[in-house]
Amino acid sequence: MTNILIFSFAGILSGIIFGAAFLSVARTLRKDSILRNYMIIAAYGFVLFYISGSATAAQAAYPPFGIVSVSFVGLSCYLIYIGLYSSAVTVSQDTALRLSIRKSLTDQSKFLHSMGTAHMEQELQSAVLKIAKKHSDVMTQNTGVEASMTDTDIKEYMSMVMDEIHKS
Repeated sequence: MTNILIFSFAGILSGIIFGAAFLSVARTLRKDSILRNYMIIAAYGFVLFYISGSATAAQAAYPPFGIVSVSFVGLSCYLIYIGLYSSAVTVSQDTALRLSIRKSLTDQSKFLHSMGTAHMEQELQSAVLKIAKKHSDVMTQNTGVEASMTDTDIKEYMSMVMDEIHKS
């Protein structure tokens, strides 16, 4: 009985540590971020998986009390899958969106550099914002997962890229 308890508690403890890693990564993200929600879902899935996997129906007394715990394995695997898949898709969409913004800004900044007016820079930002929004909507439609970049994130990234372009 001691061996069963030691191995069960070791499994539960490792699941809690694994889930805590995902929760600590999620804590570093913004509160309203979609990526944060997916990371939290994955964390809960890992904790539930290790807890439900530590008890088996053979370890429990005659009515198999462990069957309830084992029945949560499917739900926990689903939570892990949804959390990890959606996180990966969101990060890849954000990367593709950032590349699209950078490409649009570098292409159009050559034209802006010759003009050099503030009005043209605002028009460039609005044009790139439209392109980025359209690209984000297409990616959301193709994958079913929303990108985590908001309009303010896109504008901040555009200003950062514009500063890099002006320095070079």
